[in-house]
Amino acid sequence: MRFCLCLLVVIATFSSCDTNPQPINFGKDLCDFCKMTIMDKKFGAELVNKKGKVQKFDSGECMMNYLKIDAAYQAGHFLIINYESPGELLNAETAVYLQGGQVRSPMGGKLAAFASKQGAEKFQVEMQGEILSWEEVKRLDF
Repeated sequence: MRFCLCLLVVIATFSSCDTNPQPINFGKDLCDFCKMTIMDKKFGAELVNKKGKVQKFDSGECMMNYLKIDAAYQAGHFLIINYESPGELLNAETAVYLQGGQVRSPMGGKLAAFASKQGAEKFQVEMQGEILSWEEVKRLDF
């Protein structure tokens, strides 16, 4: 009996949900919202729910549109690609955004994410647009 209980604990431990992000496979992964192939390493986003299911998006605007149709989504992680460091995922809730102007995101929402306000300001000089927080991005209509 004790052996069975120990075995169940070991099985439960190893089969528990992994809520870690996964790298986006550019040129192979499909966007879970628009179904387009994720191509541009300066854009993209990822959701990891509390059970460990990963959903990938070709742009921040696709992720935001997905969240609007699934208002009850239980995210463990909201992640977005760092425009300054292509392919690198950032915490979307603490990222700083540049929206509008000459930003050329895949779905036309003109949204780019940065690790810091200084990074966003640097690109704002070239691309114009408005600097936004996560809370402000959540209120946008794409």
